[in-house]
Amino acid sequence: MHFYFQGDCRSYSYVCGISSKDEPDWESLIFLARLIPRMCHNINRVVYIFGPPVKEPPTDVTPTFLTTGVLSTLRQADFEAQNILRESGYAGKISQMPVILTPLHFDRDPLQKQPSCQRSVVIRTFITSDFMTGIPATPGNEIPVEVVLKMVTEIKKIPGISRIMYDLTSKPPGTTEWE
Repeated sequence: MHFYFQGDCRSYSYVCGISSKDEPDWESLIFLARLIPRMCHNINRVVYIFGPPVKEPPTDVTPTFLTTGVLSTLRQADFEAQNILRESGYAGKISQMPVILTPLHFDRDPLQKQPSCQRSVVIRTFITSDFMTGIPATPGNEIPVEVVLKMVTEIKKIPGISRIMYDLTSKPPGTTEWE
């Protein structure tokens, strides 16, 4: 395993996903997102996974190539999230909001013999003044919880989407985008 470190302490490593049967306590999740990479040096990014608790981690990935269909799914998810942010009036408070399509199919029956076909989306709200450091927008503080939940609801309607995740990572240790 190789870890790549940037001059400003950003690193490329594993993601920790947190899910719960309860409504998210965003302040506690932000605390965990800062603590986990300090304690577990092979993790540099923490996300909250919307939906029911994840019982089993994804065991395989959905084969993904930059085809017209895959790009269309990503563009549709990005359009929905950006449109909801703009309509809410909070677009000016968020420095950047990449929307990431990952090849993870959650909640897949491990006994199913068919290849995985769904992907998941990550919403990365980022607040910064210099793009060298920054924080995620905490739902309930820098962005209304209702805005985030509306993004999740609308993106989940897109065919082929398994789960929606919300990136809770500061920079450093994570990068602004998912690289």
